[in-house]
Amino acid sequence: MRARRILAGALAALALGTVGVAQPAQAGGHPSRIKVMTLNVFYGGDELDLATGDFCAEPDACTETLTEVKRVIQAAGADIVGIQEPERNTSRIARLLGWYSSDRAHVMSRFPIIDPPDSDGLYVFVEVAPGRVVAVANMHLPSDPYGPYLVRDGGTRSDVLKLERDTRLAAAKSAVKPLPKLARQGIPVFLTGDFNSPSHLDWTQAVDDARDDVPFAVDWPASHALADAGLKDTFREAHPNPVKDPGFTWTPGGPESDPHEVYDRIDWVLRAGPGHTVASRVVGERDVDPYPTDHRGVVSTVDVTPAVPPVLAAPRERNVDLGDPIVVDYHGTDAVTLRDDAGRLIARQATPRQDGTVRFATRDLKRGRYTVNGAPVWLYPRDEPVRVATTKTSYRTGEKIAVDFSNAPGMGLDWISVFRAGDGNDAYLAYAYTGSLIEGRLSIGPDGIGDWPLPPGRYVVRLLPDDGLRSVAESKPFTVRK
Repeated sequence: MRARRILAGALAALALGTVGVAQPAQAGGHPSRIKVMTLNVFYGGDELDLATGDFCAEPDACTETLTEVKRVIQAAGADIVGIQEPERNTSRIARLLGWYSSDRAHVMSRFPIIDPPDSDGLYVFVEVAPGRVVAVANMHLPSDPYGPYLVRDGGTRSDVLKLERDTRLAAAKSAVKPLPKLARQGIPVFLTGDFNSPSHLDWTQAVDDARDDVPFAVDWPASHALADAGLKDTFREAHPNPVKDPGFTWTPGGPESDPHEVYDRIDWVLRAGPGHTVASRVVGERDVDPYPTDHRGVVSTVDVTPAVPPVLAAPRERNVDLGDPIVVDYHGTDAVTLRDDAGRLIARQATPRQDGTVRFATRDLKRGRYTVNGAPVWLYPRDEPVRVATTKTSYRTGEKIAVDFSNAPGMGLDWISVFRAGDGNDAYLAYAYTGSLIEGRLSIGPDGIGDWPLPPGRYVVRLLPDDGLRSVAESKPFTVRK
């Protein structure tokens, strides 16, 4: 539920940051039965002490808990998993399973994964059959303030609807914009997530009549907006009666559970496009004991006919060490080209097959930004550090702070925050997400997140990967003055 901040032939080895070996897939064009799962792993899956049920004594110290996360996924029999709160550990968990992964989209799978060049990190393709794909997106909506707590504490229906529209609705709508188009193209689409909101399919009049903790029916805006976009709730397709099958995912308990907890179904596997839900179930402490997170998972079995992907040329990595090759998987294009940032052609490779892989040597290239059929790739010397810097050494109170960064990890929730000079990473103030960019400039100010305006003082900015609290770069100090 809670995030630290509020606001991822055959096509051979199509993977962003791939690990492991894919299991055999069915013949292209034939229906495939796949199991898609959503799972919030609680601050990276390595901060819950299973012996005490509390936080680990040291952050990221309880690595044995990751083994239990692996066991949860295995117990579910999942083929594809969307992870929330991964905090740099998406690939780490995938390696334990021998799977492929995308640190940008927070998706892992036993099948190869490709990050389409025009997806902006909002979805990936998973090759569930040779030369055939489904699209998978993953979402974690803001956690605070939480609507059911407002209801518990006496809020009215109009109070909670306003809260939901202000807190979660816009985030839900923006994240799903590309998904209906993919479904209309005949590509099966899945959206997994911790939505931090109940469903409009659950808080019905019948549930109001049956449950004391539901004092009135609520047409929860985020779930309704996703349904209006054509996304179907697979758990409710399999279990249409919310009184008989509430499907609670929040919470089996955890260090952050409220002393006066309310329980609800806030973790969903949604689908759109061609497909049919066969079954869906909650995965939790009855499957694995001790259970390693404060959310139960959901795994849904769906029959799909995977689709031929659109024409694409997708670099496997967007941040490449100079000297290493740029590896590009392609489908349906006549040629793959490498150009410098000015648009000058560096290299071109013809593609005699429908699907395949090409490689561009980089040993004679310079540091900088390049494009592969329009998709950006950055080349850096192998030992170059991540850098973050403000554009000025002094700002007036209330003035936006412009920050340049380079050689960033490019994970789905990389963020840059202002800290008082000398404070620890848990004392973050105003901040902004990088949008998983490798290099760029962002502004931190009144339209961002966190404390604003900053009072006069001495500050630094730091870049922290994937919503975690471990920084990889710090700027020189700057001042805020009256």
